[in-house]
Order: sequence, then structure tokens, then C-alpha cells
Amino acid sequence: MPVADRDIDLLRLLRPPRLRTLEDEQRRASYLELFFDLVFVVAIAQLAHELVLDHSLHGFLVFGAVFLPVFIAWQGYMIYADRFDTDDVVFRVVVFLGMLAILALAVQVPEVAHGDGTGFAVAYIVVRSLMIALYLRAYRHVPEARPLIVRYAGGYSLGVALWIVSLPLDAPERYVLWGVGLVWEYALPWLARRLFASIPVHASHVPERFALFTIVVLGESVLAVALGVAGRDWAPSAALIAALGFFVAASIWWTYFGHGVELSVDRMANAILVFAYVHIPLLAALTAVGAGITLAVEQSSEPGLDAGTRWALAGGAALYLACLTVAQRRMNLGFLPRTAQSRLAGAGALVAFAFLGGDVEPLVFTAFTTGVLLAVVVFKLWSVHRAAVAEADVAAGAPVEA
Repeated sequence: MPVADRDIDLLRLLRPPRLRTLEDEQRRASYLELFFDLVFVVAIAQLAHELVLDHSLHGFLVFGAVFLPVFIAWQGYMIYADRFDTDDVVFRVVVFLGMLAILALAVQVPEVAHGDGTGFAVAYIVVRSLMIALYLRAYRHVPEARPLIVRYAGGYSLGVALWIVSLPLDAPERYVLWGVGLVWEYALPWLARRLFASIPVHASHVPERFALFTIVVLGESVLAVALGVAGRDWAPSAALIAALGFFVAASIWWTYFGHGVELSVDRMANAILVFAYVHIPLLAALTAVGAGITLAVEQSSEPGLDAGTRWALAGGAALYLACLTVAQRRMNLGFLPRTAQSRLAGAGALVAFAFLGGDVEPLVFTAFTTGVLLAVVVFKLWSVHRAAVAEADVAAGAPVEA
């Protein structure tokens, strides 16, 4: 059976990294990148599960603290691949090892929530060390990118050193060092932003990768719908809340993806950084929404939802709408001011309901949350229609209403 030329090339040759973002090529997510994202399904599921188990204020704080290194692990590989991926044997092997380490990171999430973070720290050290190795390889082969590589490889090395130092320490000293390391690592892109003009990222590939990761996180909400009614003998209230949960997920998908044009972000450094940074609370909020749906189904027979569930479901949806508004302002979508206003109004309504809805039945609360998100979608469609009609009138020379 003949072997494809590309496979022969991959088996026989090493393709050194190159700065792909200076080439005029249309980048799309590779099959390896899609496979890489799959390991984060486990991490997101573990994070959502821990939030279901503990949705007190302490539980939310632990959730946010653990979500950040998981997200940074994903983004580190994503940004490296955007600039330097040549899909050769070395890169594939390192990515596979990184995936194995990320799986180890994911299964250690419950241990962190219960106060034992040693395994989580070791896995994170391995994940970041492999990332440093990739940058050192790129340093050798891509001299024009060395100013950026020095900052990233050196900065990540300092972050890894802090995590190593934390290993023999107990809480809270260990977690303080983790926090310092994470803040330092995530400040590196901002500190190196002046180099983005000469060492850019892809304007379409980066938002596509964020969109695909958003699909992974959103899948947790769909999973919550399926599992929420499993083994409940299809109790009417649980089934209705689960169905409403699906429409919550569908509405969220529509607001993120329903614009019908190719995703593209402004390549200016500040725009890229804002787009990337705002996805941290955006994706954490979506994970919380998935946990909120699960909790609402579990509490379907109760007289009202507890505070943690209300904030996970309605508060998470509100935070998502606010963050999405900021993110999409940095994208080339022909953004309409009325769309931002409607989303912020919807977010405000959801926050108010999370505050005041303690005595509202779970089904009614979930229906209200769903209704707000659907209203945001409908208003966006109406605004787009109005804008299209106005544009057509201008093209035809007809007077436009004030």
C-alpha cells in the first residue's frame, strides 16, 4: 500500500520552525490542533464538576484560581503554533507529550480543590517546560523572532522556577507562589507587545482557535443537559429545565458564532491582547453556566435555587455577555452599537435576577435566564435587518429615517 508523499516527508525530514505569520497564507486550524483541544474537554469537565460540588464563594474562588493555569496551558501552545508550527515530527511528539501532561493536570483538579496541589503543580511544570523547549528550538532556527522568544522562554522559565520552589511548601505559601507565577506569565504578552508588529500573529487563525476552544467549553453545557435528566425518570421539571438549558447553550452559540462571517481580529497589539485577555473570564463564565444548568436540574424539585446556582447560571451568562461585547469590538464584524447596548441590558437583568431570585422556582428562574439570552439574539437579528434595510435604502438613493 503506497504511503502518501506528505507522510514520507514527515517520517524522513525535520522541518525547523519558521515565522509563519510573515507569510501570506490562509491559516486554518490543523487536525493536530483539533486533537490537542480534546484533552481540555477533561479539564473543563473536571472544573465544572468541582463547581457543582462546591458552589459557595470559596468554591468559586478555587474554580477561578484553577481555571487560569488550565487556560494558560492551552493558550501557550496555541500562540506558539500560530507563529512557529511546521507540523514536523519533533513538534508532533512534543505536543503529544504536552497533551499527556495536560491530562495529568486535568485529573489533578479535584486534588487542588481538596487542598493537595502537588500533582497539579508537577503536571503544570511539565506542560510549561515542554513549551520552553519548543521556544528554544525556535530560537535556533528563527533569528528574526529571537527578541520575542527570549522574553517568552526566559519569562516562562521564571514562572516554572516559582512552581518548582512551591513544591515543598504548604498552603497558603504554595498558592501565593502559584499566583505570582501565573500573573507573571500572563503579563509577558503585554510586556512584549511592542514586538507584535514585527513578529505578529495571524488575524484569522487566532480568533478561530479561540472560537474552537469556546466550542469545547460550550460542550460542557450541552453535556449538562444530557446528564441532567439521566436517571431521573424524566421528571417533568428536571426535563423542562434541561431543555431550557439546551436553549441557553444554543443562544450562547448564536451570540458568539451567528454573525455569518469569517472571524478576524485587528492585528494591532492592544486589540489582540484585549481579545485574548477577555476570553479568560468569558470562558470561565461559560464553564460556570454549564455547572449552573446541572445544579438547576438537580434542584428542580426545590422551592428555589441556592445562591451559588443562581450566580453560576444567571451570573455566568451575564459575565459572558459583557465579555463577548468587549471581545467582538476587537473583531472585524461590523459591530452595531445597539447590539452592545442590548447585551449589557441583558447582563444587568441577569445580575439583578441572580440577586433577587432566591424565592423563584427553579423552572421559572431557568426560563427567565433563557428568555433574556433569546431576547438578545432576537434583538441582534432585528438590528442586522434594520441595518441591511438602511444600507439598501442608501444605495437606492431613498431618504433614511433619523
